[in-house]
Amino acid sequence: MSSLVTVQSIGEVVVLRMDHGKVNALDVELLIAVREAFEQVPPESAIVLTGNDRAFSAGLDLRRLLDSPLQYSDQLLDELAATCLRIFDHPHPVIAAVNGAAIAGGAMLALAADVRIMSQGVIGLPELRVGVPIPSVLMELARYVLGSHLPRHVLNGLAIDPEAALAIGMVDELAKPDELLDRAVTEAQGLASVPTVTFALMKQALHAEARDLMEAGTPAGDDEVADAWQAAEVRAQIQAQVDRMTKRQ
Repeated sequence: MSSLVTVQSIGEVVVLRMDHGKVNALDVELLIAVREAFEQVPPESAIVLTGNDRAFSAGLDLRRLLDSPLQYSDQLLDELAATCLRIFDHPHPVIAAVNGAAIAGGAMLALAADVRIMSQGVIGLPELRVGVPIPSVLMELARYVLGSHLPRHVLNGLAIDPEAALAIGMVDELAKPDELLDRAVTEAQGLASVPTVTFALMKQALHAEARDLMEAGTPAGDDEVADAWQAAEVRAQIQAQVDRMTKRQ
């Protein structure tokens, strides 16, 4: 198991904790580590996915993106989609214990879970304000959770507090910071008490429409998104966002 993701077993629940830098900024390595961690969990186990002491995940590592060759953005987006789908398609219960900021790609990891319990920080999809498009697979993942709230949320491009996230169904429950992990484990244990074959079949049925929409996405459209991430105008917007982040530190 990668050192980027630590593992704790609590009965039949496996807690996977992202621990990569201060805020779990998502690079290719962390995304692969999360996906591999899911693949190595015993088949009968429910999963709680959470972050380190600073954040759940503050989104893609934009500094790394700008410092890398243009083609790195293709790999980064591919790994983000693959990891989110690995969480979304996991046949057994997955609870996201959102213990801090869950922004953009970090929010997508949380949205891929079956249940989201949040204690503090902000969560949201601010891609439009950064100036980058959302790949079609991830847009459908967000639509599955947010439904009719998705257009307004994406166009506002805001990260919202836990109470606002609860109001639009972006998270399912709030918990105090010191109670979050226990509450997430209890939720995972409750869902895991359902026969595994039954839970997997019901989850597959619930996800069927979203997966059909993901698979119906056109390769041309995905190519346009990938090209946009490499466009000079978009890269300039990403640089401006990095500059704003640097000033706030």
